[in-house]
Amino acid sequence: MMYKNLAQNMRLILITIGILSSSAAFSQQLAESEIFFKPADESNVSIFLVLKKLPDQYFLFTIPEIFTGKNLGKGLFNGDLKPWSINGNYGTRSVKNSKYSYTVELKLNEIENEYWLAWTIKFKNKSKASLHDLAAFNCLTMDRAPHFKDTTMSRTWAKDQFDKPILLKNIQKTSGGGRRTMQFYPVIGGIDLAESPWINGWDVNATTRLSGNSVWLESVDGNWKIETIVDGQPAFFFNNWEADHGCIHSSPLLAKELKPGEMATASGRFRFFKLKN
Repeated sequence: MMYKNLAQNMRLILITIGILSSSAAFSQQLAESEIFFKPADESNVSIFLVLKKLPDQYFLFTIPEIFTGKNLGKGLFNGDLKPWSINGNYGTRSVKNSKYSYTVELKLNEIENEYWLAWTIKFKNKSKASLHDLAAFNCLTMDRAPHFKDTTMSRTWAKDQFDKPILLKNIQKTSGGGRRTMQFYPVIGGIDLAESPWINGWDVNATTRLSGNSVWLESVDGNWKIETIVDGQPAFFFNNWEADHGCIHSSPLLAKELKPGEMATASGRFRFFKLKN
């Protein structure tokens, strides 16, 4: 019996050591993460992405700024101010009203010279009417990342209708009155911009159709690439470059039609890739 108790005690000690070692390793891994969240203020409404290898560069993201659709004249959940819940490398936010609800889940990841924020949006239609061309206006902003700002769009890329890279500065733009430098770009397989009231109201829809699922840009020194990616079909692309701003969007198409009671899911990434050492 004494030997049996001794063996059981030894097993418990080994298990405890294993748990403590795993916890220590996990804590060390979190402490040494190269990409992390940084609240812009105490409210947790606005959150930065920060990379240790890019000091003094703060990337603000909004997922989403608004939901757009054919029958959503002013958009949906515009200017939402609900805080994010951040726990280490994970984040989440849930918003709802009497007709609709959505949840966003965030996860930070890194492998060698690649770092990314993976996001997932789950949207439920609780109303009695279908939603058409439902899209999320996801934003990645570089106004506090001067190493990446590209007001001339000479380092900002997408793919043309033939799936070849094209600089956004080389795409013919339209410009509505007082609309600054913003531009919506139609994407093959995406939505008709003219049929989305909130988008069409800005009067800055490009006529050139693009392809692919992302918009990307390179840093001033050419050492880094940043990309906003939709895992599935983008509804449209967008960018806005000016002295006090700078953002790129690859907006996911959640559903061509979302019927009452149905849920739609979309996912994607904000990806940072080190091109040169």
